[in-house]
Amino acid sequence: MPDSFWTKLPRPFFVLAPMADVTDVPFRSVVAECGRPDVFYTEFVSAHGLNSPGRPKLMLDLALTDADHPIVAQFFGTEPEHFLAAGKLARELGYDGVDVNMGCPDRSVLKQGAGIALAKDPARAQAIIHALREGFGGPTSVKTRLGLYRTDEMETWIPALLETKPDALIVHGRTMKEMSKVPAHWDLIGRVVQMARGTGIPVVGNGDVFSRTQGEELAKAWEVDGIMVGRGIFRNPWLFASQQREHSPVERLELALNHAERWMSHWGGTKSFDLMKKFFKAYVSEWPGAAELRGKMMACRDLDSVRAVILDARADL
Repeated sequence: MPDSFWTKLPRPFFVLAPMADVTDVPFRSVVAECGRPDVFYTEFVSAHGLNSPGRPKLMLDLALTDADHPIVAQFFGTEPEHFLAAGKLARELGYDGVDVNMGCPDRSVLKQGAGIALAKDPARAQAIIHALREGFGGPTSVKTRLGLYRTDEMETWIPALLETKPDALIVHGRTMKEMSKVPAHWDLIGRVVQMARGTGIPVVGNGDVFSRTQGEELAKAWEVDGIMVGRGIFRNPWLFASQQREHSPVERLELALNHAERWMSHWGGTKSFDLMKKFFKAYVSEWPGAAELRGKMMACRDLDSVRAVILDARADL
């Protein structure tokens, strides 16, 4: 752990959460220019898929640039041998760290026995962590939830994870059952900090953080080492900037077009442009006429039509 980049980060540090079809190369580059976090994560990638004929398609999800560092590759799955191979691949690709997704509540992931479903089998979860660390040979972290159905499950689940001595433990303050339907239990994230005390393992809190100031306050109140932000980045792409200010509609539209162009350059022909649309609300909101403009953008089917709508709207601002 002394050689882990996690121990060298400022306190509190900020991390952009791994999000499917969100935290790819184009979006990370946008966030880095708006105000970079201290650590980036990839989208979560199937360890099983990387050990199958589908591997070439998944390699785009593991693309990284010099501007991404430090960056962590996150994997999900159920077989330790797949994680061993995934760790070796991440090392070859130049990642700074690797992470096991033990928190995803998505049904398709749970059916595989992966994500937070691994809380049903702590021994397998531990074997996976050890295998990923062996393959990668460097900083290995875990992202999880408080439990499956009840928050008190954390009293056995969290110690099982701490036994493996992860280089960082990221805790989303809800159970699988709660999804994101209730406020995050930051008091219980504070309880995790108590459990980890004396181990030297950094604890990162995650859940309902929508501004840098709020994150700093939560870190101080519950003594976490870092703050991970997920959905909050959709409210404000500039969330991580040390100096906060208002951004004009023109700035927001230029950022939206810039992102769309980067997305198309990276994914064009391999993914549907509709995936880009989830970002439009982050860029086009909170000014008169924004909702109507966003509706026009959502109706677009490709980059050229989005560009035309944005340039037309920008001329009227």
